[in-house]
Amino acid sequence: MSSAQPEGAYVRVVEPHEYPVAIRILTHAFAHDPAMNWYGSVKELVPAPDEQDYSKTVKRTLKRLYTFQNMLLRGTVLQGGIVTVAVIPNGPNEIIIGVALWLKPGQSWDFPLLVTLRSGILKVLRGWGLNGVRRLSFEFTPAVEKSLDKAFKSRSLERLDSWHLLSLAVDPSHEGKGICGLMMRDGRDIYAHYGFKIDGEHCFGKGSVDADGIAAKGTAATGYPEWIMTKVSDISGLWDCH
Repeated sequence: MSSAQPEGAYVRVVEPHEYPVAIRILTHAFAHDPAMNWYGSVKELVPAPDEQDYSKTVKRTLKRLYTFQNMLLRGTVLQGGIVTVAVIPNGPNEIIIGVALWLKPGQSWDFPLLVTLRSGILKVLRGWGLNGVRRLSFEFTPAVEKSLDKAFKSRSLERLDSWHLLSLAVDPSHEGKGICGLMMRDGRDIYAHYGFKIDGEHCFGKGSVDADGIAAKGTAATGYPEWIMTKVSDISGLWDCH
């Protein structure tokens, strides 16, 4: 059961000096995400958040994931998208507890080369290697794009007429408090709850990773699922996410 939404919580556009905090939230929120584990060829699942007890392997995994989330956030900004944060008051200051990355109508998450370079793809390449970038760019992205194009055409709508919810994350310590709803007015069930419909399902990493995206062999290497989801709104057009 969800607990009460924190008093005074509201959403605003992130300030540049807050990027590191937003990126840390994205990193910890997606630390167990199968896709991120698959991209990074992760071999050890990240345990509960307690950085003092993390092994060197887990710390390296989180550092590489932080580098990727940094690229994603900065790429969104450079592309002209919007980064919003959910905040709660803390005396004269505020605490960021949620982050959403939005691309406006007319913008694509297939960033131009210059934007990709400026946002830090080379650092991601050094961390995840060619295999990780290949999985993201040549296996995951084409499958997502194909499903989204099909979903839009089935509704006789133009893909670039929509807002694209690129990423949505809540600080793990504030999950279950209505912050996702506040930011939208992990995963499939959250989006389905807010009216998103499944338009396609893909299985990635079959034969090399398990359901958590962790490297595996034999019958354990089932791969992990991804759902392509869209929502039609009478007020603001069509939104999509994955």
